[in-house]
Amino acid sequence: MWTTTYHRFTNRAAFLEACKVAGWTCPPGQNPELPQGVAIDIVGPIVGPAQLGEGGVPVAGEVIDPRYHVNLAWHGRELDPAFQTSLVMPATPSRGWDVTPPPASQPPVPPVIPAWKGKAALREAGLLGAVEAAVAAAGGRVQDAWVGGAEWSRDSEFLSDLAEALGLRAGQIDQMFRHADAIQS
Repeated sequence: MWTTTYHRFTNRAAFLEACKVAGWTCPPGQNPELPQGVAIDIVGPIVGPAQLGEGGVPVAGEVIDPRYHVNLAWHGRELDPAFQTSLVMPATPSRGWDVTPPPASQPPVPPVIPAWKGKAALREAGLLGAVEAAVAAAGGRVQDAWVGGAEWSRDSEFLSDLAEALGLRAGQIDQMFRHADAIQS
């Protein structure tokens, strides 16, 4: 049977020092090498739930406790004395990921949008000037598609090339397509 213990250190260096005192090998820049019968879950600082920021991109939550937290599990052995002083009992001991999911009512990404709606969405997001500059720099087929295309396909090479040139992520493009699709003439 595994027994879980919860530990809080002032920082990572204090945690690694406890590992060394326990006789564990600590290669530079890596996590310690664990002895038989020990499992580890490095939590680090305690951070609140992430939120969805502009464009649906997750933004890290607020730091609740900046100290270094580690969960250890012991099987067939006692808690090493080197970890006794760092031992804590959280009010709600657990380990999980708490990321706010996108709203269930969010519409699907439209596969195609009219080009004028795409340009309107870019203008509203403050990206139209940067996109026009990227189109001019790319020239060729990209410029032809920008000037003459009546619609934009979400999976087009044209769009992928522009997104890459501007450093936009897939989630940001999806959100832009949803926004453009909702624009009324």
